[in-house]
Amino acid sequence: MTGRDPSPFSLLWRLGRRRRPPRAEPVPVEVPPDDRPFPIARYDTCLGDLSPEELRTLIADLNARSDTVGCAIFRPPGEHDCVATIFAGNLERYFMVAAARNLRCPVVYIQDPISYWYQGSPLLPDLDALCRRVVIPETGGARALLFGQSSGAYAALAAAARMPGATVVACAPQTFSDADAKGRISFVGIRALSAPEGLIDLRAHLLGHPDPNASRAVVIAAGELDNPAHMHWWGDYLHMLRLLDVPGTDLYVVNANTHVLAHGRVNDYARLLADLAAEAGAPPARRTGMVRSFLTELYGRT
Repeated sequence: MTGRDPSPFSLLWRLGRRRRPPRAEPVPVEVPPDDRPFPIARYDTCLGDLSPEELRTLIADLNARSDTVGCAIFRPPGEHDCVATIFAGNLERYFMVAAARNLRCPVVYIQDPISYWYQGSPLLPDLDALCRRVVIPETGGARALLFGQSSGAYAALAAAARMPGATVVACAPQTFSDADAKGRISFVGIRALSAPEGLIDLRAHLLGHPDPNASRAVVIAAGELDNPAHMHWWGDYLHMLRLLDVPGTDLYVVNANTHVLAHGRVNDYARLLADLAAEAGAPPARRTGMVRSFLTELYGRT
């Protein structure tokens, strides 16, 4: 593995102007009359073919339009065995497109800077409609690979329950509306943030959609002091332990101290996603072993 990547947002600033990828204009999704249209930026681009400079420029271009375009789809020509969906977390906008830099399969990227937990906003419909109208149709008969962190990880787990045999890497997800639980705890020197009301209870949701072919990895850091905790603390253990008895869901606590595990390690997670996409049809034990080996290599060093 390589060393830590630059700051998650510094990648966006060093933009070159050579070889800009073609800009995609948002187009309305064809939907039934009772569903409002929303813009999607569509590309026939294989993200794995872009140079680092082209990828940074693409991300910057999408970020400039992130208040008006909540979904970007990258679909290279041809048939594909896997389709990856990435849900952005709070304030990530299109930054985590960088996690798809090695993928040669179609990629669906979803972000909503208005409704971070995908509960519906003027930009995008709620998570149920996004799955029904975008994620499931774009995946089709292919295997689903889903990734996200924080609120994006919550959305990835919720969406995966609708997609048999899905592979999920969920970094520090919120798994339920936790304001009431946190209201019963006294926090000293820590500013605890709460997930909003109305979230899908992922424990009940996943238990209600049993899937022996699923491979779902929930990864949290051993601590959150680098958030820093005096500014915001999410209580990742609280959310992870809620999924303790959900079959097909593997829980990992890694040697890190920040809620946003993939920030600063995007190159590493990009390699993991590419490896999982190549093995999307493998038995769950194989995919689970790949994730465990990756985490051991990345975080097992002292």
